[in-house]
Amino acid sequence: MARGIDKLKNFENNYEELENLVKALETPNLTLKESLDLFEKAVKVSQECEGALEYAKQRVEALMAVHVGAHKDENSRANGETEEGTLDL
Repeated sequence: MARGIDKLKNFENNYEELENLVKALETPNLTLKESLDLFEKAVKVSQECEGALEYAKQRVEALMAVHVGAHKDENSRANGETEEGTLDL
C-alpha cells in the first residue's frame, strides 16, 4: 500500500513535469531524436499519473463500499431488521 501512497504524493509533481514535457515537444526546432526522447519520457510520466489516478479511484471505491455498507446496517437496525446470522440484541 505504501507504493500507492507514494504515487499519490508524486502525482502533482509528475503532472507538472508532464505539462512541461508537452510544452517542450511543441518546440519547433527539435531534432527527431530529441522529440523521441521527450515523447518517451512523457509516456513514462503519464503512466505514473495514470497509476496514481487508478490507485485513488480504488481507494474511493473501497471507502464508498464501507460507507454504503455501514449506512445499510444502520438502516436495517433502525427498521428492526436483523442481518442473517446475527443476533438482534
